[in-house]
Amino acid sequence: MIPAAVEKSLHAGNADKIKVRAIFEGANGPTTFRAEQILQAKGIVCAPDMLVNGGGVTCSYFEWLKNLDHVAPGRINKRQQMQS
Repeated sequence: MIPAAVEKSLHAGNADKIKVRAIFEGANGPTTFRAEQILQAKGIVCAPDMLVNGGGVTCSYFEWLKNLDHVAPGRINKRQQMQS
């Protein structure tokens, strides 16, 4: 299961009804602390958002760098080569 839209969408009120083997958090904080305790007690693996979404954050960082210099997509390497 990949909750990737809303914070706190998995909570104590619905955690006991979830029937999956693993949850990979795509949103920021989709699981409350109490829900995570319930899921772990059921043996469900919960991969945290900081781990699962690390690639998206890294890509956003490079896009941000590119936008600071007003570099068109695909030309960031060309500008670095010309400067060196």
